Amino acid sequence: MDEFTPGREPVTLVELDQDFCQLTYGGPPCTAELGVTGPRKCYNVLATCQDPDNYTLDTLTLRFARAQAELPWHWQAIPSVQSVSTNPTEINPGGGNKDRSPLGSRAKVRVRFKDHPHSDFRVDPYRDERDYQPLERGTFWTKWLARNPYHRGRLMRIREGYIDQAPEDMKTRHYVIKEISGPDANGRVTIKGEDILSLTDISRAQAPRVTEGELASDISETADSLTIVNYRSSDDYPAPSDFEEGYGTVRISDEVIRYNSRSVNNGEITLSNLTRGADGSEADSHDAEDNVQLCLRYTGKEVWRVARDLLENYANIPAAYIPFTDWEAEADTWLAQFTVTTLITEPEGVQDLLGEITEQCQFFVWWDERDQEIKLKALRPPTEEPKQLDDYRHIKADSWARDIDDDQRISQVWVYYLQRDPTESLDEPTNYKRLRVRIDAQAEQPEKYDERKVKRIYSRWLESQAQAINVAARLLNRYRDGAKYLTLRLDAKDRELWTGDVADVQLWSLVDATGAPRLTRYQVISAEEVQPGETVEYDLLNYEFDVTSRFAYWMGEDAPSYTEASEEERSRSAAFWSDDAGQMPDGSTGYEWI
Repeated sequence: MDEFTPGREPVTLVELDQDFCQLTYGGPPCTAELGVTGPRKCYNVLATCQDPDNYTLDTLTLRFARAQAELPWHWQAIPSVQSVSTNPTEINPGGGNKDRSPLGSRAKVRVRFKDHPHSDFRVDPYRDERDYQPLERGTFWTKWLARNPYHRGRLMRIREGYIDQAPEDMKTRHYVIKEISGPDANGRVTIKGEDILSLTDISRAQAPRVTEGELASDISETADSLTIVNYRSSDDYPAPSDFEEGYGTVRISDEVIRYNSRSVNNGEITLSNLTRGADGSEADSHDAEDNVQLCLRYTGKEVWRVARDLLENYANIPAAYIPFTDWEAEADTWLAQFTVTTLITEPEGVQDLLGEITEQCQFFVWWDERDQEIKLKALRPPTEEPKQLDDYRHIKADSWARDIDDDQRISQVWVYYLQRDPTESLDEPTNYKRLRVRIDAQAEQPEKYDERKVKRIYSRWLESQAQAINVAARLLNRYRDGAKYLTLRLDAKDRELWTGDVADVQLWSLVDATGAPRLTRYQVISAEEVQPGETVEYDLLNYEFDVTSRFAYWMGEDAPSYTEASEEERSRSAAFWSDDAGQMPDGSTGYEWI
């Protein structure tokens, strides 16, 4: 049987991964002792631990379900779920929607439970040794919240399937816990979760990390060494050899200082061989107890590797969720020109930093709940064959709606780049050495839109005119006519179409000037199974890459010339130079550089 077989009983499981110590109370290396370190044994969680130095983190998975007959006993599912509601990921290609973060919107889940008495089965390994009856004390959630105050950011999963399926075979969505509220006066508990990319939120992840070290004494504006005290770990200020550039960088007040030597002695760290007033800042004197902040520097780094570093090393997103091979293949084809250089001198939200580089380097990342991966795609024409959709064979009757958002239209793109001083404001034009402007003058003419709409980008990442030109061209190509949205529903048989995919859509209301049907290209910005196994709802955004154009991208050194290339090599996106009239040797139209 499959999900379309009638008579199957659907089930939704909610799983929470709570922290749980893998040691046994009083068993080595745990030094806890009943009556000495505490009046009763712990609950194998950090909040009740009596030997935190030896606390050994493990995970305990708790499973919940709605109350329904025939729940398999071996699932050990607590039947207290009342409702589960989800909202899908929404992408924002190129940061075009100014009302959304360049990273788009996070997938969300809201689960409501009914609280109840509980025997502490599984959650208390010593329940049989207690001097009280767990069923007579508190309720499940009141006890669980008292024992597990550190639940924010822990993993949770929603599994949807059927009673006769194994949980691991069900469709699974992954989230992290954002907050737990309740129980309220009616005994209701609500858990809110967001997708894995929510770990980039500024309250959770910052780059560089905060360093708390302070100057041990005053230093003059010409001092060649400085000493740091009151730091948490000597690793907060790595040796110069730990950096690709061969030197480290710190910030004190508004001065950036490079160091080429580091020593650690008697609780003090000394940085020496200093370069004062580095990276466009000004040398200055500083007082004892001034904070010394380690900086984060990227030099000539492929933009996708920067995104990977921020996600994996600063947002602590497990590598299993990031398909690096796929990222690299996409970037090698469409993002090869985007190597970036910047210095980040104070802690900033990873979410904000990712938003900057995705908008400015013209790619986007999103959480794909179907594949359980963080996807990366450049703002580019499709290389795969778009799915064909029409309102006769695919789109459910009366399920579609169109909308136009003219506020997203742009006629000019101004790109400020080559930052002068990394300690100054990002959105101050005078803090940049270069400005590149691209204008669609025809769109501003009275007979067309008769309006000038400017998008300004202040980039500490871009380092060349070619990059600035590329960014401006792609943004104008995508948003010069505004944003046209389409919402529709498809039967589950067509659900291979998903977030980030491209489709050519034919509706009775989409016609050319003669009234003939016209295929219109869209990109899926969100997808959700509103009726599991039956109906999928899509939000789409117009994808204004001309279907008849041939687009150029970076080719390998071993690529053939146009005259030597096969028809297949010519037809797919490539990069062959045309003559001054825009023609190829065979008379065909040249390639469009984006």
